Formats: sequence, C-alpha cells, structure tokens
Amino acid sequence: MGATIGWRNYKFVAKKELEKVPILSSGIKVALNLMVDRKDKRSGLKTLRTGIDYMKDGIHLCTFPEGTRSVSGRVKDFKNGAFKMAHKAGAPVIPLSIVGAHKVQPTNWMFPCAPSYRRCKVVINKPIESVGLSETELAEKVKQSMIDGLPDDQKPLEKE
Repeated sequence: MGATIGWRNYKFVAKKELEKVPILSSGIKVALNLMVDRKDKRSGLKTLRTGIDYMKDGIHLCTFPEGTRSVSGRVKDFKNGAFKMAHKAGAPVIPLSIVGAHKVQPTNWMFPCAPSYRRCKVVINKPIESVGLSETELAEKVKQSMIDGLPDDQKPLEKE
C-alpha cells in the first residue's frame, strides 16, 4: 500500500488483535494509527470520533471495510464504520482494489509467503464524494467500484 499511495499523510484503521504481533504493533502505535477492538462498542465510538477528526484535519484513512480477509480472495460483506466516518466528515472515499493479495499472503499466514512483485497490484478507482449520499448509498457505490477493479475470481459469487 505504501508503494502505491506514498508514505505520508495517512493512517490505517487496524484491528486490536494486531497488538499481539511484535514488530507490527509497535509500528502501528508509533505512527498513531487507529486500533479498534471489534468486541467493544466504546472502542468503536472512540475510533469513529478520532477518524472523523483526522479526516477533518486532512489526514487520509486507510480502512479495510470487510473487516477481515476472505480465504478465497473474493469480496465479502462490508462493515459500515469507514463509511460512517467519511459521511460524517464529508470526505470523499477513494476505493482501492487489491488484486491477488490472497495468493501471496493467505489468511493463515502472518507475513507474505511469496513476493508480491507481478503477483499483486493495487487498482486506484475514481474518488466517490460522500456529500449528498446516505451512508448506505456511499457503501454500495464504493463496493461496486472496488468490485469493478477486480478480476472475476475475486468478485463475490452471485447470491441465489
């Protein structure tokens, strides 16, 4: 991600479970990234408020709206926290589609098991303004944009 979007002016929203990963947790904390405990509503509200403040201050937030990676690499349902923050801050969303990450870092691996060069790419989709849209409409537009940037083997299966 850093190689695609640069190394400044953004923060990640990460799950609290990453505090258990020795070097990664230190980096997350030192860089003042946001950590959310998905089991604690207070933590979610604090992350929401801090995220909105960051966006209002011009800091971009990188979130992963699925909450966790899928084993197959196919897009899963989105959580609404990222869209709630963007909507309340009046900030646009720039959807990124990550192609092939599941092939170099399976869900049961802590670190990549293969180099990502020529196996993965990040597709930067057109920004979507949050102003004038409901949180649900924003989430749907972002999800569709992300899906459009993926190959067929990563698109969600049609629901019957």
